[in-house]
Formats: sequence, C-alpha cells, structure tokens
Amino acid sequence: MKRRIFIAGCLTGFATVGQVWAADIAPLVDQLKAGLKARKPTEHLFIERVATLVEKRILPVSMVLGIYSYARKKHSRYPFPYFQQALRIRAEKEFGVKL
Repeated sequence: MKRRIFIAGCLTGFATVGQVWAADIAPLVDQLKAGLKARKPTEHLFIERVATLVEKRILPVSMVLGIYSYARKKHSRYPFPYFQQALRIRAEKEFGVKL
C-alpha cells in the first residue's frame, strides 16, 4: 500500500514524501487499535503516542509491527498488554525512550 501511494504521488507530482509518510500513520493507528483490541481510553492514548513516535521517526515501524505480530500470536483474545509491555521494554532498551 505504501508503494502505491508513493508512486501515485510521484506520478502526479502533487504529493511529497512527508505527505506520503503522514498518510501511512493513520492506517497504522487504525491497524493497532483494531488488531490489539484496544478498549480503554488509556490504551487508545498509548497507541496514538506510539504512532506519534513512529511519525517523528524515533521508533521504527518495523519494530512496532514486529511487536504487534508477537502480541497477537501470544494472546489472540486480548493482545494489548503483551504489546504494551514488550514495546516499553524494547523501546527503552534499544532507543532510550520511556513509554
């Protein structure tokens, strides 16, 4: 999907790389909220904060999606706590970011 948006933007000449990057963040938030079955307002805020850090390029998308996949495999009924804990540990250990 990212490639299609980027190619379409390059062909039309109207989109910049920043716009393409920002367009990918909203689907990331939606994917995380739906896939992790976030229900509480604090869970939604945590996911939005993670998306903001991804948008600022402090956290890599690949790491977030990898932990997302791990959490869904670990506990399919309610994966959010596994995602939150794993992301907190890994972000602090590798990037010095406290979540």
